[in-house]
Amino acid sequence: MTLRLLVATTVLLLTGCATTSKWDYTSFFANHPRSILIVPAGNTTTAVDAPEIWSTTVTMPLAERGYYVFPVYLTADLLRDLGLTNEALLEQLAPSRFKDIFGADAVLFVTIRDWSTKYLVLASNVTVRISYRLVDTRTSLVLWRGEQNVIQQSGGGGGGIAGLIAAAVSALVTTAVDYRPLARQANTIVVGAEKRGLPVGPYHPDYQKDYAKYK
Repeated sequence: MTLRLLVATTVLLLTGCATTSKWDYTSFFANHPRSILIVPAGNTTTAVDAPEIWSTTVTMPLAERGYYVFPVYLTADLLRDLGLTNEALLEQLAPSRFKDIFGADAVLFVTIRDWSTKYLVLASNVTVRISYRLVDTRTSLVLWRGEQNVIQQSGGGGGGIAGLIAAAVSALVTTAVDYRPLARQANTIVVGAEKRGLPVGPYHPDYQKDYAKYK
């Protein structure tokens, strides 16, 4: 069996798993935001580049849900100028300050829980797990919480020498995998999930037509 064939027969399986139970949307509908400010993500992993990579993937899913999203990099630069450079400082800031500084209706806090590649005997897993919390800047109420886990599995090339070679090739392929698509998928799934995601915003044609799905 050729190396090309082994690569071609390597199994790549992308799975998403949500761990959030149904949210009470009462406060959300009472304070339905039009604009969302995304602050730099917290990071509990050892992947120091995870927050920066993740930040490139979050604007589009929220914009497609019908919300105005403040430019992520400009937001980070301004917060840095104000000395707000980490999650702990951002958490201590009163939500109303985000309203005063940016004029945002809500602020999205994100924590990256897992951003890793785990190698098994004949396979490897790439995992991205992210938690989300949307806070109203006027009332300080938590409008929504979510968490999403996305796993890309590769390997399983069979037994014997051919299987070991396939696993080695799979490991090389997995090492080269960009985490960005997994992060983008996590964001898209968590905000778009029926009954537990974000109801569409005012810039979406179905605004206020989907409330029944979340009650």
